[in-house]
Amino acid sequence: MVQMDEIIRDTDQQASFENYMGLFADEVAAHGLLESGPANIDDLRAHYTPVFFELKDGVLLSDEVIVAGAMAAQRYHSLLYLHGEFDGIKADHLPVFLRGQTFFRFDQTGRIIERWSNHDHAFRLQQLKGTEGRVGGEKLAAILNGSGLSENEVRQRIAALNDAFNYVQSPAERRERFLRFFAPDVVVHGIAEDSVGRRALFDYYDGLWNAFPDMEQTIEAALTAWSHGAIRWRGLGSHRAPYRGHAPTMRPVKMRGEMIMRFGDSGKIDEVWIYDRVSQQF
Repeated sequence: MVQMDEIIRDTDQQASFENYMGLFADEVAAHGLLESGPANIDDLRAHYTPVFFELKDGVLLSDEVIVAGAMAAQRYHSLLYLHGEFDGIKADHLPVFLRGQTFFRFDQTGRIIERWSNHDHAFRLQQLKGTEGRVGGEKLAAILNGSGLSENEVRQRIAALNDAFNYVQSPAERRERFLRFFAPDVVVHGIAEDSVGRRALFDYYDGLWNAFPDMEQTIEAALTAWSHGAIRWRGLGSHRAPYRGHAPTMRPVKMRGEMIMRFGDSGKIDEVWIYDRVSQQF
């Protein structure tokens, strides 16, 4: 993701454009650009040509980046200057701010094979066309930002998931509350060498909560787009049972992690990518 930010700073617009397009696999499917369905590599080139050649002096700023397994999530903003025509507006050195949230899936070579974007169309078009642009942008977002859960609905589920994790006063109820968010056929990445299912997910959290029954989780950042959610979290608990080969110490242990989840039509998590680590030694 840092590489993406640096690529867009290239003062040679053609080189910057080609370097950016080189981040995508030839078979990429990009959601959020076309009403007809996912955009392919040629559609992406057509979409980004005016972004790179009509808008000048852009710097992509990643406000938040969350990574887990082959997935990443980004909230970004960028200031550019319109020298030409963009979104039907002609101008010379007109400042334009862009912002949005995007989720990425990478292939084994590290290139983007799938992308889901919620561009803030209302924010962009209001700058260019005033109130009429804002209204049109809201309508455009309703079409292009996916037909599943809204950003707010995903955020509500993330908050409820966090509340369930922190229900330390009743271990059995915490387990039931937390795991009800996951579909019966959920696919889980990051807790075993290969992807696993719901049973392994139960075992993973049972081991964590057995070792640290008082661990509470704080969400530091949350991103959403296209029925996807991503969180970066920190946790604190006391070490009361063996964990990953470490004997209990009764000392406080800090953990940190990232989780990216995809919600299905049922509103439950169909697929999840987990990455955690101990940030303070046992």
